[in-house]
Amino acid sequence: MASNNPIAEDLIRRTAAYVPDMDFEGADRPSREKPWAKWLEAELGFRNHWYPTQASRNLANNGQLSVKLLGEDILMLRRGGRAFAIEDRCCHRGTRFSVRPICYTDDTITCWHHAFTFNLDDGRIRTLLNDPNSSLVGRRGIKSYPIREVKGVIFIFIGDIQPPPLEADVPSGFFDEDVAICVADPYVVNANWRLGSEGGYDPGHHFIHNWSKYAINARIPMTFGWTSKKEALLETCLYESTGKGPSGFTRIAAETNMAMSAIIPGRNGDSGTEVVLPIAAGQTQAEIEMLGASNYATKVGAWLPCSLTVDPWPFPGVVHNEYYVPRDANSHYYFQCGWAKVNSPEQAEQWTNGQLGQVRWKGPVADDFTVQDAEAREGIAKFYAEEDGWQQEQIAAFDIELLMWRVFAGDNCRGIQQKSHTQGLFKR
Repeated sequence: MASNNPIAEDLIRRTAAYVPDMDFEGADRPSREKPWAKWLEAELGFRNHWYPTQASRNLANNGQLSVKLLGEDILMLRRGGRAFAIEDRCCHRGTRFSVRPICYTDDTITCWHHAFTFNLDDGRIRTLLNDPNSSLVGRRGIKSYPIREVKGVIFIFIGDIQPPPLEADVPSGFFDEDVAICVADPYVVNANWRLGSEGGYDPGHHFIHNWSKYAINARIPMTFGWTSKKEALLETCLYESTGKGPSGFTRIAAETNMAMSAIIPGRNGDSGTEVVLPIAAGQTQAEIEMLGASNYATKVGAWLPCSLTVDPWPFPGVVHNEYYVPRDANSHYYFQCGWAKVNSPEQAEQWTNGQLGQVRWKGPVADDFTVQDAEAREGIAKFYAEEDGWQQEQIAAFDIELLMWRVFAGDNCRGIQQKSHTQGLFKR
């Protein structure tokens, strides 16, 4: 079956055999090793990618923050107005700098234990304060991480290769000159990062948002979730992987069936029971139809290494952007941004730091709507962490989009973070 969407067609072919009720001509036969094997291996995340780490405002000048990214302990510092990121471990005997960060100059850090002093920008040993003639001076000492600060977001590169442009790992539109970014404080969700990455665009997860105060108060129609047929997948899920820009897919959700009631069949001849979603309860059929008609066309995009975009959300002209940044095997940082096009520096300031971004994005979304997403990830975390969930999960027809993403991500990531990296076995 030839199509204008060859990547999606290939992904359906490779995953359809694992999905009930998905008949796809020419589908591969199921095998012992699933085609998303790399996804299963990526417990700690994808290596050789850029990750958003913190809002710039939270790293004060002469301040520091400890973070764990992909299992690696990192110390972020701002000295002389410049942000740095270094391995939080002295190469001498493993002392953690974060216990007592000492920076006698704006471009060095001195270990508080034995006085080894390192360059902040490249990690080389500058001097030993108690042995300045040591032959160790000038050698590679600790790992320094490439770091970029853009539009109030600090990004760190985790990997060993020459970093690609940051633009390759951030969804298109973020860098546009007329786009202002409102950044919420990231927080830890106690679930593996992959559960967040899949949960953001999961076609079946809409049900959880029926209890969102924002959705109810704004009369935003939520559903039981939906199942896309193969024809719809080829028409609505558009994948991109050019090697120049971000790799991922955009799904056009305008064709979504907004049914707000369903029937639980009875047993032994008993009649069925109708279930009506909370937002539709107590409303007339005309009102329910009006709710469905009010839904505007929404594009949902998933992007490597770990981000999602929803355009528009929660209002026309606003883009919601979130990241599921791997922390360790059992937790990730939930990093959320709201984008808006602005016409002036004053409007940009109001969106970024004033009430406009708070009222139009952060309050309804980061402080309310997406809280249910975080709760849902923690609700399934034990199954995947302790109960062999990646092998025991019971796939449903609407899960094919998750399987397609798993395969695509494995095909297009630049590497897999290994447990050896968390032990400091990486290039310095």
